[in-house]
Amino acid sequence: MPVSPTPPARPSRVTATIQAEELPRAITAALPFRPPAGTRFRVTIEPVEESEEERRQSLKDDIAAGLEDADAGRTTDGERLFERLIAKYAKAGQPELD
Repeated sequence: MPVSPTPPARPSRVTATIQAEELPRAITAALPFRPPAGTRFRVTIEPVEESEEERRQSLKDDIAAGLEDADAGRTTDGERLFERLIAKYAKAGQPELD
């Protein structure tokens, strides 16, 4: 079943100076007028926390994908999975012999 990865540490805010021509459409559309070419803007971006509804929807999507996998037979027997993991990590803990 797919598992949502742990998100990486969020970057702090970033500020840059850019030309008007480099502004994303979403920003230029929000401006009251179209800035003249060559106008410089100082732009700051910062991460936005995921809302509770977005987190809930992400979980629902993961569950739906897992159910689709199960319905399609893309599953692994839990007992066999743990046997393989135990064997794998038992080998990893043994010193190599020369």
